[in-house]
Amino acid sequence: MEKTAVVTDSNSGISQEKAKKYGIYVLPMPFYIDDALYLEGQTISHEEFYKKQREGSVIYTSQPNPCDVTQLWEQALEKYDELVYIPMSSGLSSSCQTAMALAQEYGGRVVVADIGRVSVTQKYAALEARRMALAGMGAREIRNKLQFVKDECIIYLTVDNLKYLKQGGRITAGAAALGSVLNIKPLLYLQGGVIDVAEKARGDRAVRRKMVQAVERDITARFHAKGVSDFYLASAASLPREEAGKLKAYFEEYFGVPCSMSPIPLSVCAHLGYGTYGLALIRRMDQ
Repeated sequence: MEKTAVVTDSNSGISQEKAKKYGIYVLPMPFYIDDALYLEGQTISHEEFYKKQREGSVIYTSQPNPCDVTQLWEQALEKYDELVYIPMSSGLSSSCQTAMALAQEYGGRVVVADIGRVSVTQKYAALEARRMALAGMGAREIRNKLQFVKDECIIYLTVDNLKYLKQGGRITAGAAALGSVLNIKPLLYLQGGVIDVAEKARGDRAVRRKMVQAVERDITARFHAKGVSDFYLASAASLPREEAGKLKAYFEEYFGVPCSMSPIPLSVCAHLGYGTYGLALIRRMDQ
């Protein structure tokens, strides 16, 4: 038997296909569209989801069924001695606390890492965990190393409409107060499970410029690093492929380094809406 499995959920943006490639187990997150249950990456495409959201369908998320969580864990434990589970931030979902309660029944073989991450930051944490597992580290050691650097990342994002964040109660009062001011685009930031306003800008071009400037500033001012090479640069968007590709090219040209581009996970997009995009700065652990 191998020693340590890495398990995460689809809020990381890791598809089932990519999960097999990476050697990671991914729990599909459930959500409801007009009271019909869907599972991320299994029963609906991103294009179908965006269409339903734009047409005004009622979309809301839900915790995964505990039986589905433990079934995936047990599948991993058939091959591995133990596992480290990296769920979506406890600041954004109660599924993390549920997982911690379920883990009590596994005699220490299941270790839950609450590291306050989601989307691309959660994805890179899972990839780092897999790298450490392949190097022979145990679940607790991996969890501790991830928790040590959990705040060494930040996501800046902008949404086309604040109504989805308001409905889910996932923005602060200050962010909600922005409302729908004509042509005012909010630049939001997410760190440690809290979403708040960083700046405001008039129009998409201006908010995009403020986004890259904020990330550039954080390299030295927030993280006290030497340069962007100390980080992964990762972007995500709920946009058509062509528009997302243009964003990726813009970020790469500005910073002069590669930048990944991923679709925003659907269970996250339910709270952000179509037309959202963001840029994340994630400290490398292999420096």
